[in-house]
Amino acid sequence: MLSLRRTFVRTGWQTAFSDGPSRPAANAAAAPETNVVEARMLKTRIKRLADRGDRAVQRLAEIEASIANLSNEDLLDLADIFKAEPRPPIGDMAFLEMARRDIRL
Repeated sequence: MLSLRRTFVRTGWQTAFSDGPSRPAANAAAAPETNVVEARMLKTRIKRLADRGDRAVQRLAEIEASIANLSNEDLLDLADIFKAEPRPPIGDMAFLEMARRDIRL
């Protein structure tokens, strides 16, 4: 029964020359490959979140454009639907467009 243990700092794994299985050291640094994978995953996540924000801004611009393209009657109907306080953002957009056109409910 040999109980000699040797730690490899480069990989963060402990090799045991005993009856027990090898396992990572409690305070060992992560393997370099793990850091590369985590950095790549982080970059991918940041890019995905930025793309999501860009799509949200684009969609909001499309919604604002569609409200601006409504006829007066349709705009009044939309404003009537969303006139309750507190007014949701789409109601605010409708009322701003009504003010721009100088029409009222």
